[in-house]
Amino acid sequence: MEDRKKKWLQAAMIVVAAGLNVWGLLSLAQTTGADVGLRYLDRIGNLIGRYVIVVVTMAAGIMLMSYAAGTFRGKVRNVFSIAVCVYSTILTIPLFLAFVLCMPIAAGATLPAFLDGMVRDVCVALQAIFGTGGVQYLIYVLGCIMGAIFLAVPILSTYCTVKDIDLLARVKSAFQRKKAE
Repeated sequence: MEDRKKKWLQAAMIVVAAGLNVWGLLSLAQTTGADVGLRYLDRIGNLIGRYVIVVVTMAAGIMLMSYAAGTFRGKVRNVFSIAVCVYSTILTIPLFLAFVLCMPIAAGATLPAFLDGMVRDVCVALQAIFGTGGVQYLIYVLGCIMGAIFLAVPILSTYCTVKDIDLLARVKSAFQRKKAE
């Protein structure tokens, strides 16, 4: 790709990714009670619907920013990739923790005050959708798995980027060797 075109594409990806991240962070702020002017979120009846918008927006922004980081070379690519990974991890830990902590709350436990209110609201909103039976625990487990994947994939991707490992080529090669045996 011509150098000028590549720079424009990189700039466009970064601008769109930054916009998605800002929108996601503002949506998160609105969802958690701050008034940042995103009134459309207030019209979504269930808290989970608002959080779905936050997660989808943030995930799209982070994936695009990570992809944009991978289009650079050398130290810029590595530092940019690590920065996106750290940002992603910091944002994903509360998501993962919320699903983990929904299980004891659903079982009747009380958490320390700084965690209890937020997590209890999420738990109650999920119970409004899925009920209070065993299905809610399945949703919590699936949420934990989703959170673990959202943590592991960027970390693995960043490791492979920094170490110049083509993971897909290695997996494909391993399958081909296994098939040949």
